[in-house]
Amino acid sequence: MRKIAGTALVLFCCLTAFCQSPVDKVRVFLDCTQGWLCDFDFVRSELKMVSFVRDRFDADVHVQVNTQNSSSGGVQAQVIFLGLRNFQGASDTLTYFNDPTTTSDDQRKKMVQYLKLGLVRFIAKTPMADHLGITLSDAAIEIAATAPRQKDPWNYWVFQFGSSGSFNGSQNNRSSNLYGYVNATQETETWKISFNLSLDRNRTIFKQDNEEIRFDQKNYSGGVSVARAINSHWSYGISSSYQNSLFRNIRTGFTLRPRLEYSIFPYEKFNNQRIVVQYFVGPVYNRYYDTTIFFKTEEFQVQQSLYMITSFNKPWGNVNLGVFWSNYFDDFEKNNLSFNGAVSWRITKGLNFGIYGYYGLIQDQITLRKGAVTRDQLLTNNRELLSSFEYNLGLGFSYRFGSVSNSIVNPRFKGLSYSVNF
Repeated sequence: MRKIAGTALVLFCCLTAFCQSPVDKVRVFLDCTQGWLCDFDFVRSELKMVSFVRDRFDADVHVQVNTQNSSSGGVQAQVIFLGLRNFQGASDTLTYFNDPTTTSDDQRKKMVQYLKLGLVRFIAKTPMADHLGITLSDAAIEIAATAPRQKDPWNYWVFQFGSSGSFNGSQNNRSSNLYGYVNATQETETWKISFNLSLDRNRTIFKQDNEEIRFDQKNYSGGVSVARAINSHWSYGISSSYQNSLFRNIRTGFTLRPRLEYSIFPYEKFNNQRIVVQYFVGPVYNRYYDTTIFFKTEEFQVQQSLYMITSFNKPWGNVNLGVFWSNYFDDFEKNNLSFNGAVSWRITKGLNFGIYGYYGLIQDQITLRKGAVTRDQLLTNNRELLSSFEYNLGLGFSYRFGSVSNSIVNPRFKGLSYSVNF
């Protein structure tokens, strides 16, 4: 009797599990490091036609999202669909643009729209295709057919300005920060032009024995940059900048730098693979607050720079590396060589590893103040210090295991989420 009951119980559980098993859906791994663009909870809630998994090794389709910021403040998103398992070899790429005024809600809705468009070709090859419908409203068809070609009244120029401030203190100290900026950019297929101006001022006051000690830091800067495309591999341009920095001992600083860039891969592939070499050369004029360690109160130099930048976005991870060199013509020993980069790697199912770092050899601190550094200046960090090198290094890993599916969204006790952008 127990054997019959046990058999019946097993049979009941199997039938129940079978009846409750979901219709086979395309399993999708969404690979997007830009959390503000890919709202995962929203995407999973809106895309019920697929099943999201937590690891690409369990997926039928690997969706990789790459972004590139435009000089106007907008974001170009490239959504790459890579077929795995039964869809091996199938791939597609969709590209769209979010202008600077697009709200975060519109951005996530647009992301969902393009995810749907790209996943249709994969769903169409499954039994779910019988339940798939594609529609376009009559109004949209009529508008597309009759709308005249629009002319941009701003001629692709985008202007932006903003400011922010903070104030805090206690019985023993108080501080304030004021920041403001103005930007103007124009970006076309051939030209890239930008203007910028910013002001950043910090003041800290300490009270001790009825005496106030004040420390100020200020940085005013501005610049103009013009670049023109020659073809799909070459570009040239010129840039100029102004700086006033108490921290760096620069009362007035001007640069003028013609520049040249070569891209090994065509520029249209920049989202996935990029290797570029950049060369800058031009005059530098500085007038100082205090006499420098080279006994200069002002000077005129010619500086050159050579950069090599590499970026790859692949299904297994990302690579971003750069080598940067610069020197002054009057003395090649006044130079700067730095290495900067980050690598992330999905080693195996659920296991991810990342490393980032920077190392710089510094021999070009021509703006340093002459004289000893006081303890107060050292503690408040309001003066640039002599150093022959600087570095930072970070690494980490993560490992996830458990349920493969992550399509369910439960918003309970999620907590407060907000952001403030100036």
